[in-house]
Amino acid sequence: MEILKKVYKFIASMKFAIILLIVVAIACVIGSLVPQGEQFLQYRDSYSERTAAFILAFHLDDVFHSWWFIALTALLCLSVLLCSLTRVRTLIRQTKTAKDPAHAISETPTASVSGVADPAPVFRQMRFYRPVRSTADGKELLFAYRNRIGYWGAWVCHIGIVLIILGYALGQITLFSAEVYGTPGQTKPIDNKPCEVTIEDFRIERNETGFVEQYVSTLTVKNTATGETQRGTSSVNHPAVLEGYKFYQTASGDAVRVTISEDGVPFESADLCVGEELTIDFLPGLSLFLNAYEPDHAGTPAYQILFFVNGQHMDVGRNYFAPGAVIDLSPYAITLSEPIEYTLLRVKKDSFAWLVLVGGILTALGLFCALYVVPETLWAIREEDGAWTVHGKSRKLAPLFVEQFDRAVRKATGKEAAK
Repeated sequence: MEILKKVYKFIASMKFAIILLIVVAIACVIGSLVPQGEQFLQYRDSYSERTAAFILAFHLDDVFHSWWFIALTALLCLSVLLCSLTRVRTLIRQTKTAKDPAHAISETPTASVSGVADPAPVFRQMRFYRPVRSTADGKELLFAYRNRIGYWGAWVCHIGIVLIILGYALGQITLFSAEVYGTPGQTKPIDNKPCEVTIEDFRIERNETGFVEQYVSTLTVKNTATGETQRGTSSVNHPAVLEGYKFYQTASGDAVRVTISEDGVPFESADLCVGEELTIDFLPGLSLFLNAYEPDHAGTPAYQILFFVNGQHMDVGRNYFAPGAVIDLSPYAITLSEPIEYTLLRVKKDSFAWLVLVGGILTALGLFCALYVVPETLWAIREEDGAWTVHGKSRKLAPLFVEQFDRAVRKATGKEAAK
C-alpha cells in the first residue's frame, strides 16, 4: 500500500505532468518534421536506410496514431486530472474559510490602517458594499470578502488543458480525411463513407488586374443511406460544413474532356483530371492516364497522356497532345477538349473538435479567473478606545492592492495606510 501511495503521489505531481507535457511536445514536433504515412523507400531516399528502419520501427511514420503516443497522452491526461483532483479538498476549504471572519483576522494582512473613526467609508471606497457585523475574540468586527471563485482559476485551467489534450488525441485517432476532386457536374463518392458530393459549380474569382482572389466551389452532398441532401459553398479559408463533414477548398488544376466517337459519331464523354485513368470499354485492356497538363510544352499547351494495355505502359511514340487533338483508333477516335478547371477538396471529419473547443473555453476562463479575479478580504476591528483598525488581504497582486487600499483610506479618512 505504501508503494501504491508513492506511485499515486508521483503520477499526481505537477513535476511528472510537466515532464510528460515536454515529452508529448517533442513527439508532436517529430510528427510535424517527419513526413507522415510514407513508405520505407521514401524515407530511405530522404534520410538513410538505417534512419528509415528506425522511423518505421518506432512508428514515427504515424506518430499521432502510434501506441506510445496514445499511451503518453493518456498518462498526461491522467496525471493532470489526478493533480487537479488532489487539490479539490484544499480549494473547497479555502473557499469556505474565505467567508469566515474568525479565519480572516488570523491571517497576516496585506495592508492596514488604525485610528479610523468610521470604517464604512473605507469599505465603500474599496467597493465592499455589504460588510457583515460580527464579534471575534470579544471585539466588534466588520467583515467583507469577494472573488472567491478566483481560488478555482488554476484548477479550471488544468481541466481545460486535459480536455484539449484529450480532444486532440481522440480527434487524431478517429480523424477522417480524404481528397475529392472533379469538374463541375461530376458526382464523386467520399472514400468509403455513405456520402457523395456533386460539384455543382467551380469558379476562380479575379480582381481587375487578373490576380486570383478566391476559389469557390458550390457543392451538394447526399447521404446515400438516408437520401438527404445539403448544399453549400466552399472557398479558401471558408470550408463548407455538410452532412457532418468539412469541405476545404485546397487547390485547383486542369482537366480534359475526352470524347469518344465511332465513324465521327460521339457516343461517350468523360472528364479526366490530372492523375486519373480512363478505361476504354470498347477496347478491352486499354486505358488512358492523364499524367500532366503543361501550359507551355515546347511553346504550346499540351496534355501528357500515357497509354496502358492490361496495366502495362505502351510506348506509342507520342505522349503529348495539344488541346483539340484527335487520337485515331480507327474506326474510333478520341477527341481532347480545351483545358477545364477542376477543384480539389479536402474532406475532414473530427468527431471530437467540440471537446477541444470546450477545453479552450475552460482554459481561457480559468486563466481569466486566476489572473484577474483575485480573492480579497477586508475587515475592521473596533479597539478598546473605540477607534477602528482596518485590514485588507489580497491573495495576489499585493502591490496593486496596497495602492488601492491606500488610495481608499486617504479618500475616506485622510490617513496613510501601513504597508
